[in-house]
Amino acid sequence: MESDLVYGVDTNYLGLIDTLRLDLYTPNGNTDNKRPLAVFVHGGNWLGGCKDDPSGIVPLLHQFVKRGYVVASVNYRLGWQKDDFVSDPVAGWPISLWPIQYRSFYALDSAELKRAIYRGMQDVKGAIRWLKARADQDSVCVDKVFVGGESAGGFVAMATAFLDREAEKPAACNALPDALAPYFKTLNGTAFECVLDSFVVTGNMLARPDLGPVEGDLNINGYDASVKGVANFYGGVPNDAFALDWWQGVDTPSVYLYHQTCDGIVLFNRGQPISTISAYCNLGSTPWHYNYPFLFGSGTINTVFDGMTAPPSHITDFETCASFDPNFALFECNRYANNGSYHYTANHALRGQNLSAFWQPQAADADACLGMTVGSVEQAGPIAYPNPATDRITIVRPTVSGTVVCQLMSHDGRLIVQREVTSNGSALDIELPRSLANGTYMLHLVSGAVRHTLRVQVLR
Repeated sequence: MESDLVYGVDTNYLGLIDTLRLDLYTPNGNTDNKRPLAVFVHGGNWLGGCKDDPSGIVPLLHQFVKRGYVVASVNYRLGWQKDDFVSDPVAGWPISLWPIQYRSFYALDSAELKRAIYRGMQDVKGAIRWLKARADQDSVCVDKVFVGGESAGGFVAMATAFLDREAEKPAACNALPDALAPYFKTLNGTAFECVLDSFVVTGNMLARPDLGPVEGDLNINGYDASVKGVANFYGGVPNDAFALDWWQGVDTPSVYLYHQTCDGIVLFNRGQPISTISAYCNLGSTPWHYNYPFLFGSGTINTVFDGMTAPPSHITDFETCASFDPNFALFECNRYANNGSYHYTANHALRGQNLSAFWQPQAADADACLGMTVGSVEQAGPIAYPNPATDRITIVRPTVSGTVVCQLMSHDGRLIVQREVTSNGSALDIELPRSLANGTYMLHLVSGAVRHTLRVQVLR
């Protein structure tokens, strides 16, 4: 195994630079030089979790390494802005049996979880392109790539597989008004590079800029981020997946859906995450789920697919369990507490067998790699690189010509520098002031009625 391979850097929800790493597992004694690649995404409510958690995603990884897959376990940006007022949050106001970390569960609004899914998707897409670019080194076939995830990672994996057009971008991922300061009784905590930490939020850390194109800006190297199949382990999709029709496309991947039917964290059908536990088992404190979006679990996804004229190829692996009965909440909370809220992968060996059998026809296709080709991403608009930058930024596909006004702005709206450059539609080079401090900035490109805004980071 190769640990902590850096596949990119980007800014998290607070504008802090996050180094993105993955672990790469290679089968022992396998001489196949065109092996399938499985990219797995950990869970953790988009607040915690890690690529190498032995009680999390790791047991699932081993099921595929031993079946001849090269397996990547990916970290991605975590965290979201917290609520500005909570009457009685758990753990301390009043005294609660819940761990103090639960005070991080109060979201500012329903957009925050969608933005967390979107950032995670951009990162995983960047990781897939990075892995495809080194396919020869890892003896991987770029035409036999799969993605899967557990819980929050299941949402990220589904978005990675299906959200592939700019028209499918959720409105919540465009620029939004700055967040309000988090309530002092909540905890602005998140895992940062796999270490749980809390942060004092001020100034630009409350900005909610446009999150950029669906492909992100990591490793734009000529390879696309398409996959042949996606596995959703007790995760799901936001309502935008249906409203914006993520399912269209000739290269729609196959879908494996695993869920326990009485899951109390991500509901099997439709609902706000954690709502079962939050509504009935929060020991008298303010429920966590009030500001969460309505999300769709594996049951609803399967029902929608079954009703389509031409649905994606899909298979279910559901485990039936008794639903939570609110009339006996005291006993039911105890049952759920003793059973992990039914939010986990039961029997990794069986799940690995079922999923690998579903993926087998594509994973073993001897003809898939005879003509290994480089794909392309949707040409949605300009991209800045390197990002983070030091002294200079190059804009690729500026889609502006003539005199272009370049405005570099801080997140609080201050104009840092303004310059005019001449463009013939090719790449633009912009020199950064030597005095520019490290941080995240907005770069506006204006030419007549055409205007583009890019998020750029400076790291020196």
